[in-house]
Formats: sequence, C-alpha cells, structure tokens
Amino acid sequence: MTIDHLWLIVSASFVFFMQAGFVCYEVGFIQSKNVISVAIENILTFVITTLVYCFLGFALMFGPTHLGIFGGSYWLLNNLSLTHPSLGFVFVFFELMFAGTAVTIVSGSMSERTRLLPLLLAAVFLAGVIYPLFGHWVWGDLFLKQAAWLKGLGFIDFAGATVVHGTAGWVSLAGIIVVGARKDRWDPSGKIKKLGRSNIPFAALGTFILWFSWFGFNGGSLLAFNDRVGLILLNTNFSAASGVVGAILTNHFFLKDHSYMEAIFAGALGGLVAITAGSNYLLPLDAVLVGFISGSVVVFSGLWLEKLRLDDAVGAVSIHGFGGASGTILLALLAPQEFLGGQTRLTKVLVQLFGVSVNFLWAFGLGLLMFYLINKFLGLRVSEEEEEKGLNIVEFADIYSWQDYLKMTHYEALTQDLSGTIQVQNQLLQKQAKLLVETQEQERVKLARDLHDGVGQSLAALKLQLGMIAQKVKAEHQDPFLSGQIDRTVHLAADTIEEIRGVLFNLKPALLHEKGLSASVEVLLQNLQKTSGIQFDYNLLAPMPAWEEAASLNLYRVIQECLTNILKHSQATEIVVNFSKLKSNLYLFQISDNGQGFDVQKVHAGLGLNSIEERLKMLGGTLQIVTETGKGTTLMMEVPHDY
Repeated sequence: MTIDHLWLIVSASFVFFMQAGFVCYEVGFIQSKNVISVAIENILTFVITTLVYCFLGFALMFGPTHLGIFGGSYWLLNNLSLTHPSLGFVFVFFELMFAGTAVTIVSGSMSERTRLLPLLLAAVFLAGVIYPLFGHWVWGDLFLKQAAWLKGLGFIDFAGATVVHGTAGWVSLAGIIVVGARKDRWDPSGKIKKLGRSNIPFAALGTFILWFSWFGFNGGSLLAFNDRVGLILLNTNFSAASGVVGAILTNHFFLKDHSYMEAIFAGALGGLVAITAGSNYLLPLDAVLVGFISGSVVVFSGLWLEKLRLDDAVGAVSIHGFGGASGTILLALLAPQEFLGGQTRLTKVLVQLFGVSVNFLWAFGLGLLMFYLINKFLGLRVSEEEEEKGLNIVEFADIYSWQDYLKMTHYEALTQDLSGTIQVQNQLLQKQAKLLVETQEQERVKLARDLHDGVGQSLAALKLQLGMIAQKVKAEHQDPFLSGQIDRTVHLAADTIEEIRGVLFNLKPALLHEKGLSASVEVLLQNLQKTSGIQFDYNLLAPMPAWEEAASLNLYRVIQECLTNILKHSQATEIVVNFSKLKSNLYLFQISDNGQGFDVQKVHAGLGLNSIEERLKMLGGTLQIVTETGKGTTLMMEVPHDY
C-alpha cells in the first residue's frame, strides 16, 4: 500500500464523519419532536447506501462503459481485484462515502413530514440509479481508462459540486414539491412562520464537523498525496469563510428582515459546496471570490424558494443545488487557462452550463417521477395529526416524546383557556372604563346644571342688588370711601360670575356640540390665556376630522387635562398647540411648553397622565412624552380616525 492509498483511506474516513455533521446540523434546525426521526433516518439511509451502492451503483458508475451511458461488470464487487489489485477496494470505500453524502442530503430536506419507508425506498433508487449514472457521465474514467461523455465534452467537476451536491439538491427540490410544506409553515396571509428549532448550538457543531470533513472530501478527490493537497485544503477553507461573509452582507443589504444566524450557516456550507468543483484548479483569491458569490446565491435562492412556498427544512436545495451550480460555472470563469483543456473561456462556460443543465434535468426529472410514484402507491406524507404529534412518536413510539407531547398539548389548552379568560376580562375592563368616563361626564353635566341654576342665578341676583345699593348709596351719601367699597364689591361679584361661567364651560362645553372640537379648544386657550397670563400659540395645520360626539368630548378632556397639568406644574411662559395629520387615517395632537420639564418615571401617576392615556386608549390612540428636566415638555397624541 502506498501513501496515496493511505491518504485516500484517511480522506474517506473524513467524508464518513460528514454523516455525524449532517445529523447535528439537521437535528439543530428542526423541532425537538422530530429529532429522533431525523437521526435514525440518517443511519438507515447510510446503511441502504452502503449495500445498494457497493453491490449495484459502483458498477454502474465506474464499471466498463456501455455506449458511455452506464457501466457494468463489477456487480456485487466481483472482478474488482483483478482490475486494480491494490486500489480497488480502497477506491470503492472512498466513493461510497460520496454516495452516502448525496443520499443523506435528500432525506434532510424533507424532514418533519415524510414517512420513513418512502424515504428509504427513495434512498435505494438514488444510490442505485440516479447518482451513479450521472456520476458515470462525469467520473467514469477515474477507475478505468475509458470515455465519459460529459467529461469528454470538457465538463469539469473536480470533487462533486455537481455530481454529488447538485444531484442531491435537485432530487431534494423534487421531493419537497411532491411532499408539500410542513403544517403551519405559512400563515393564511402567506407570511412564512418560524416553526422552532431544537438546538442551534448543535447546528453550529454540525457546521464545524462538515467544514472539517470537507478537507477529506476535496483533498481526497486528488486520489494522490502530493504538493497540490495544501492548495486544495486552503481553497476549501477560504471559500467557506468568504461564503459566510457573502451571505451576511447579502442578508444585511437586501433581506433585512431575515436572520443573520441562518445566513452564517448557509453561507459556510454554500462556500464549501461551490469550491468542490474547482478546489484543485483555482488560486486562493479566486476561491475567496467563489465563496463570496456562492454565499450570496444561496441566500437569494433560499428567499426565492420561500416565495414559491417550497419548504426545505434544512436549506438543502439552495445550499447544494444552487451552491453547486454556481461553483461549477464560476470555475470556467476563474480557472487559469492551462486547466481549460484547450478550450476558450467562453466555450468552457457553455460546457459547464450544459453539464449543470443536464444534471438538473436528470436529477430533478427522475426525482420528480420517483417521488410521484412513491406518493401515488405508498404515500409520502404522514397525516396532519401525526405531524402535529411529531415523528418521534409516530415512527418510533418514543415514550419520552409522547410525554412531552401530552405536556405540550395540556399547556396549549391551558394557555388558550387563560387567553380567552384574559380577553374577556380586558373587554369587561374596557367597558367599565368607558362607563366610568360616561358617568363622569354625566356628573359634570349635572354639576354644571346645578351651578347654573343655583349658584349662577343667585350670583346674578346678588350682582343686580349690589348695583341698586351702590346707586342709592352714591345718591344719598357723599362718602368716597363707602362708594369705593361698594364698587369693589360689585366688581368682585362680576368677576365671580365670570369664573363660574368658565367653570361651567369646562364642565359642559356647549360650544363643542355647536361648533366642534377645534373651535372649543380655541375658546379654551383664550380663557386660559386670560386667567394665567401665559402666551398660547394655536396652529390648526390640517383640517379636523369629523369626530363623533363621544370622541370629541374625550379628546377635549384630554387636551384640557394636558393644559391643566402644564399650568399647575411646568412654570412655563409659552405653550404651543399644533394639530396636524400624520397619515390619511392618523391625526396628531401636539402640545409643547418651555417649562421646567420632569422625570416621567417619577411623576407619571401624579400628573394625571394615567387618565389621559386611558381616554386615548379608548379611542385607539397613543401618548408619547418627550421631556427633559429644565428643557420643557412635548406631549404627542396620535389618534386614528375614519375620514
């Protein structure tokens, strides 16, 4: 055994470790009620791949060719040692790990709603037919010196960006189309919903394991241990790192409502997939560019799939399908001329595009047919009830998952009951608050009527009698001191009557019903300016909406309360009142003063702000306070309305 053979065995072991990476990655990104299902699926699909690929698929992929379409001869690994006594079984072991990678990717994309048996049947067909036949067209000459028709055209795929990852990605696309989206993945309005993830640190661990294993994936594909291994490993690492950068920047500038976390994982794996096509040919700076572009492609393609309502549980289609295609095509644009096989760069680009297109038509077409037939005769998907319970219970009867399910359903029922109770109580409190306000207004009206009919009439009579007494005293007595006293008493009575009128206006603003809110506020400001001596500036910047009577009264009380608080506490000399429109259905009441300001947290309850907020809440409005000690206060009240 040579060092080349030893390097191949070590690299194959690296690639086998990818299975652990895929388990961690997929388990981290799905709901906890399905993690057992995913883990067991990965084990079983690798078992099937081992048997089917070694005894059937390897012969089709690397056996003596028939018309350049499929191989043969090495069925059940017969005659293998006669062809390559030292390399044969080592090569089978190495290539088996690549086949296992392709099959595992497909099962992950369809997680959380697909039955186990149909997935295992799909693994048989993928490992035995779809993957090895396309592999024969590209890599059929790696074991024997023979023609491989796509490679003969000049198609290059060094370590499997298209052969392995493209094939897996497009079969995954067919699978998620046939099986459909997970339950509640989109809400009725078409907005995507997060279904929850069991363990993101596990996904991070899986990403690192895959990153580590990729050194064997690309490094071993050289099939020799020489001075190019270092370049391959370095290019692999560069592309993964720049893939993360490309994905994050794309997310930041174009998809601002998406998670950076998903971009980090997808970018790293997308960069690894893309560089697989050309890690042996590109320079390090070219590898950085490949990773950066593929990271962006993965993010955009994932968004496109979401818009099409295609539910890929682990991003397999965008990472492996689109990532593999982008890396394969970029190879033709960036590889040094000596690796283009005598073709012009344009010709090489067209050849690479052709190879990627053949891969898509073959893998997606056969995948679609395969899943359609499986779905028709066996059924791919679990029932809605089974999906709700989780595949841990449905497929493997895991008692602990069953206990968790019972706890969760009990918790959900309890929270729904509590939510209903709270909603009823909130509605009751709102009704009580509205009733309280109405009761206050009724009491204000009654008090205003009593003052007008009682105290007001008595004060009017008192003023009249004082006037008559003053005239008589002035006529019969020539005492200046007494006349002055009488005049001051008459003026005091007149001032008291004016104050009572102001109180009556505040208690029952009749003008509000006659001329509306704007006119009533203007009169209120004029009265306050007379009594306080503070300068008021009133600006009606947009026409007042046609508020209904109850809303107008509540808004008047809110404005009145705001102004009263300012007069009592602010020590202001100027008050500016602006009414304006924010949007077509949102009106702004803004009151600013140049007073001493205050700390909202400390005096919130003492300034009547709770009363203001309650009234605004009944109108669907909000209050925002902008204040700072010594720098005045601005109250902004936004109130919706129907115009």
